[in-house]
Amino acid sequence: MLKSLRIFKALSDETRLKILSELTDGEKCVCEIVPKTGRTQSTVSIQLNKLEDMGILSSRREGKSIYYRISDDRVRKLISEEYSKWMILDREDIEWYPEIDMQRCNGCGLCVLGCDRRVFDYTDGMPAVKHPINCRVGCKACEVYCLQNAISFPDDEYVKKIIRENNLFEWSKKQLERYRGD
Repeated sequence: MLKSLRIFKALSDETRLKILSELTDGEKCVCEIVPKTGRTQSTVSIQLNKLEDMGILSSRREGKSIYYRISDDRVRKLISEEYSKWMILDREDIEWYPEIDMQRCNGCGLCVLGCDRRVFDYTDGMPAVKHPINCRVGCKACEVYCLQNAISFPDDEYVKKIIRENNLFEWSKKQLERYRGD
């Protein structure tokens, strides 16, 4: 109950909600977040600190920059249609996600650390596909990171078939027209 209260309190502030929305697609530094919120750097930094204190965000320092990411998957799911949809399709209806060949996997964990959508977890000394529904359809970054070729996906034709069968090409054209203001 207290965790839910903390999450809803975080989402009740417009600036914090804008920050979280900006972070749903992955880690960003403060300099990338500020312009999207319409707030000053100091206001955004204060809210980032509050979100981190609430346990909703985590951060890491790289040189002079601090990068933030959502550390609570429940928050990401609440504010992101990306996890429930792919284009206009229910993500749960698309069986496209990585598989790990444990005979080839050496346990390096690059898939765990390289995926900003927390598809993988590291348990019992080995990576595992923990949240397959979080996998962005068409993204194969983890497959590229895997030097052991232990990660695989369904054939590319599967995604193309989904695009054709659901007329996503036409949907995409309409979205772009709206985006351009045509």
